[in-house]
Amino acid sequence: MALLEVKDFHYYYGNIHVVKGINLSVDEGEIVTLIGANGAGKTTTMQTISGLTAASGVRGEILFNGKPIQKMNGHAITKLGLCQVLEGRHIFSQLSVLENLEIGAYLRRDGKNIKDDIARMYKLFPRLEERKNQMGGTLSGGEQQMLAIARAMLGKPKMLLLDEPSLGLAPIIVKEIFEAIRAIRDEGITILFVEQNSKIALNTADKGYVMQTGEIILSDTCENLLNNEDVKKAYLGAE
Repeated sequence: MALLEVKDFHYYYGNIHVVKGINLSVDEGEIVTLIGANGAGKTTTMQTISGLTAASGVRGEILFNGKPIQKMNGHAITKLGLCQVLEGRHIFSQLSVLENLEIGAYLRRDGKNIKDDIARMYKLFPRLEERKNQMGGTLSGGEQQMLAIARAMLGKPKMLLLDEPSLGLAPIIVKEIFEAIRAIRDEGITILFVEQNSKIALNTADKGYVMQTGEIILSDTCENLLNNEDVKKAYLGAE
């Protein structure tokens, strides 16, 4: 069953037609990736789904758990259980790791469970426990990405949107991040992510969409996309 459905979605930034009638779906419990070059419209799509773009520019329908959300603001969408980790992490640099995590749970009223969930995030990302009293702004880029994901998880989302989770990170940290993404899915969280590292994206997700100049030009299982000659040449560095 589709948890998220995007139907004939267009986005206009003034007179500029940024996203041109795309359709995509993410089933409950699935990991789906959206790949493509810079400027393809991936981030605009993600931010519209999570309510972070102007609703006036939207045409088409976005359904989350069967409910139309394309005209809702980000706060209302978050309350439904859909949470985005933005490109660039956007953690609170002047607050500690622990304080950042506690802010992630600001809509919740179950104090004991919040403590248990923080402990669970420390298990998922042991570095965060080691640095729980350290200011967020003093963490490495990889640690900030771990914190941004863990903070989103404290909101108890049904679905997590991740925008460029590997951006600017060393390969060993990228591996840790994507191992955590798989572990989060194993907990029952549905995931949609945008990623420029197409190889690791397609090796992580179940299904992939290829976006080019505002349009979805290809969609398939990731296994099939990895073996697609056009995808290999355009996105995987194959000759």
